[in-house]
Amino acid sequence: MIIRVGHGFDAHRLESDRALIIGGVSIPYERGLAGHSDADVLIHALCDALLGAAGLGDIGQHFPGHDQAHAGRDSREFLRVVVGLLDKAGYRPVNVDCTIIAEVPRM
Repeated sequence: MIIRVGHGFDAHRLESDRALIIGGVSIPYERGLAGHSDADVLIHALCDALLGAAGLGDIGQHFPGHDQAHAGRDSREFLRVVVGLLDKAGYRPVNVDCTIIAEVPRM
């Protein structure tokens, strides 16, 4: 078995009047992450890592921030597309390890 490794990273600032979504889960907090889509940093980093490991570019190539089709989009949709691309290319994730770094809210 050939093992391929990808590394994904994403960071967004907190902003008022936004929902805080991490890993597809709504976290109760008075601010959310700023971004063009739902700004789910965990799913964005995961998509980027999976695409990179497969040599399929990065999340910005597949879901550009300037594309209005992605405005407010649920990042779980990005992940579904990425998994489909991996499948089509003959790749299958075997292991994923994610770390969330946040001062607030406590998780």
